[in-house]
Amino acid sequence: MRAVIYARYSSDLQNDRSVEDQIRLCTDYATRIGAKIAEEYSDRAKSGASMFGRPGLAQLMQAAERGDFDVLIAESPDRISRDIADLAHIHKMLKFREIAINCVNGGAIDTVQVGMFGAIGQMHREEGAKKTKRGMVGVVKSGRNAGGKCYGYEPIAGKPGELAILEAEAAVIRRIFAMYRDGISPRTIAAKLNEEGVTPPRSARWNASTINGNATRGCGSIRNPLYAGKRVWNRVRMVKDPSTGRRVSRANDPSEFEVSEVPDLRIVSEELFDAVQSRKEAVYKQRNKGPRSKRLLSGLLRCGACGGGMSLVGADKGGTRIECSTHRESNSCSNSIRFYIDRIEEMVLDILRRQFADTSIIEMYVNAYQDELKRSRSDAFRKRASAQKMLDEATAEITRLARMCAKGLISEDELPDMLAPLRIERDRQQAILGSVEEPMNVIELQPKAVTRFRENVEALAQIVRTSGELSTELAVPFRQMVAAVVVEPREPGDPYRITIKGFLSSLIGGEEHSVIRLVAGGGIEPPTSGL
Repeated sequence: MRAVIYARYSSDLQNDRSVEDQIRLCTDYATRIGAKIAEEYSDRAKSGASMFGRPGLAQLMQAAERGDFDVLIAESPDRISRDIADLAHIHKMLKFREIAINCVNGGAIDTVQVGMFGAIGQMHREEGAKKTKRGMVGVVKSGRNAGGKCYGYEPIAGKPGELAILEAEAAVIRRIFAMYRDGISPRTIAAKLNEEGVTPPRSARWNASTINGNATRGCGSIRNPLYAGKRVWNRVRMVKDPSTGRRVSRANDPSEFEVSEVPDLRIVSEELFDAVQSRKEAVYKQRNKGPRSKRLLSGLLRCGACGGGMSLVGADKGGTRIECSTHRESNSCSNSIRFYIDRIEEMVLDILRRQFADTSIIEMYVNAYQDELKRSRSDAFRKRASAQKMLDEATAEITRLARMCAKGLISEDELPDMLAPLRIERDRQQAILGSVEEPMNVIELQPKAVTRFRENVEALAQIVRTSGELSTELAVPFRQMVAAVVVEPREPGDPYRITIKGFLSSLIGGEEHSVIRLVAGGGIEPPTSGL
């Protein structure tokens, strides 16, 4: 019987030797059942709550698909997974391939035991989470910090959970509050701090969002009640998305908040904090007193200097204007030019109208795309052949060394150092093989799609000219075609220069995500894959 071992320890255990201990137990168990170890897989400091983010388990399942082993050995089922659905899925996939699961603590695992151990493992994990939260509530109620860094404070050495004011950062906080109270906008404050080289809390630069934050979550420099001597804990909870394995934060109901007074951590006076909150509330009401209009290019505009988005900045006699959001938020983009959105919308529709007047332009692009696709995939297949050869060589060398060890020609102490680089090379070549795309599918231009889109462009042009209401029926197909509109920087008085990036999929009826670039002034740029 060919067997593989899987070992894992959770991030909450933090015991790196746990993997070696599990492998030793599983190796002894394999000897007792007459199995020969073919490979060992492990995940260190990885939660068993999800199958995602566990490369060792992923490699094991790939080996199962190849038929590399007959039995999986683990210390216990909860080492494989502590989620009842994931454990059942793994068991189903291995059973389909006629691979058994054996555990040191539990023996051969069948369907009944999968359900029992899966439920027990999940209940134990959820109960552990409840106990952890109960402990954190106790920490908060005792006046200590339950975790997480906060700008303006530093931990006190030797006193877990206790914080002290960091005066250098506290001075920045007081300055931010004072400037906002005096009528200075968060964007201006962020730009000023960036100009002076003040270190931001986390990212590379200060942004308006760093200062504004979010009212529901209580984040942001001017919204954090801790600066006024009040600790509010449990505003959000973290849940794991079962489709991706990623942790997602969700706001809790205010009734679940844990609030405590911490006057020794006060950085700004209560009067200053209240004045800032009052102004923030007034600004919010002013900006949201009426419905916001949805422009044709909302969310599609990009700055040609930094690649960031562009947003509305008000209007003058010439019309509504837009500006680089990165420049506006943090002054870290050099493009300070403002553009009239009406003029850009007219240019976009005019370019699309001219380009789609003759379908031969798009057919030319499709042909160029086909040629590029053939070339790139031909290179990929050559790369695959080379990778397969090197993989076979590495696998053969691993097998040869294992046989030499079995014959006593190489000691067991020497073998790991000799196998390590070969395993790395094997895994690297397997990754290359996995990255090769499937054989090329033929794509064709759909004339009806081009005609329909051309009609939509004409209707949108009429709406822009008359400032009419933008309908969903016209906006949706437009956005299925147009991926982005890049507005290039210009000197005052120079003409506008834009580049339209569009998805090819809406015109060929396929799933390709290649990008067609229509440039102001005519022509189609060389095709590329991806956006």
